[in-house]
Amino acid sequence: MRRFKTYGFILILMALYGCVEEIDLRTEIQEEYESALVIEATLTNEMKNQVILLSRVYLLEEEGPSPEFNAQVRVLDGNGNSYQFQQVFPGRYESESIFAAQPNTVYELEINTSDGGSYGSSMEELTNETQINDLYVERDFNENNEEGVSIYVDSFDPTGNSLFYRYTYEETFKIIAPDYSPEDMEYEYIYGNPDNPTEITGVLYFLVQKEEQQQICFATVASEDIIISSTNDLNEDSINRFRVRFLGRDNPIISHRYSILVKQYVQSPEAFEYYKTLKEFSDSDNLLSQSQPGFLNGNVFSESDQEEKVIGFFQVSSVDEKRVYFNYADLFPGDVLPPYFQSCVPFAPLESRPGPTFPLANALDLGNKYLEPNEDPLPDEGSYYLVAPTCGNCTVIGNNFPPDFWEE
Repeated sequence: MRRFKTYGFILILMALYGCVEEIDLRTEIQEEYESALVIEATLTNEMKNQVILLSRVYLLEEEGPSPEFNAQVRVLDGNGNSYQFQQVFPGRYESESIFAAQPNTVYELEINTSDGGSYGSSMEELTNETQINDLYVERDFNENNEEGVSIYVDSFDPTGNSLFYRYTYEETFKIIAPDYSPEDMEYEYIYGNPDNPTEITGVLYFLVQKEEQQQICFATVASEDIIISSTNDLNEDSINRFRVRFLGRDNPIISHRYSILVKQYVQSPEAFEYYKTLKEFSDSDNLLSQSQPGFLNGNVFSESDQEEKVIGFFQVSSVDEKRVYFNYADLFPGDVLPPYFQSCVPFAPLESRPGPTFPLANALDLGNKYLEPNEDPLPDEGSYYLVAPTCGNCTVIGNNFPPDFWEE
């Protein structure tokens, strides 16, 4: 996920900070920051199992973060309550009981890792509650004059106490496979490994029997960018037409029906400043830019080793959310749909190879076939042509059951 890549980027900035001589970056980073703990912890006023994420930093050449296994995690409040967290899968810890952060109550985080490390946080209090007044979509142009769809949010705090905001979203979209085979066909071709349809194995095709509807699916994707806004310098605590998402009109995820759930977190000034700096790091195009601030301090720390660097922030934020839907035809009536997720140019059987065969009505008996792209017209009548799996089977990129919240 991008947030972990950001931390890897921060570590390179730290290694470069203040250096003018040539150094072995790999050696420097491995020696100093290999075991740094990354803490992502946000308690909210939602009644739910609260979540805390723990990992270790990684080099940019590596695939991703190393989750922190088997840590003991708990949150303490100022009323003497202790909320225990358990590991639900590597690096993800959820509270054993459902609870919501309460106003006028302080909270702190305690972590003990399996290698004997002990970590804590400053005491934090729930921020002011502010609702989203409106969430809406408009056919629009972005700052690069690209046409598409903007999702805007409006919010207002009459008390003027919120001031600092962060936004996340989950977008869900309908997928319709353009080359789905008719329902009365008994077989289909899958390009790849039949046990793992997303694995591309070359040009070997397998013949498998259909077991479920694969024409209409749904996919949900969470935001990765840091989206923040502040009203601190304005005359009133009002968020007006703040764009949380822009989708180009050729983006395939808006081809049919699209929904976005936006969450608004009210942050403390310290949390906002932390995320603002983190965003500046992640948006930088130049590792050697003059904006290098060195190590990014949060409000988490090591209690067992005062010299150990810990990355992250423990925050207690009020949150509100809204959802909105739209159809492509609502905003672009009569227009051609965006291109599909990948090219659906058909492939034609060219050469047989030894292997089992499967009878197909009104067609040649075809077993495993080695195929290659064919730019000529489609095969003669009586034979079969093939497309990439996503073109005829939407379950490769989505789920063929609509989510519980979905509305048509």
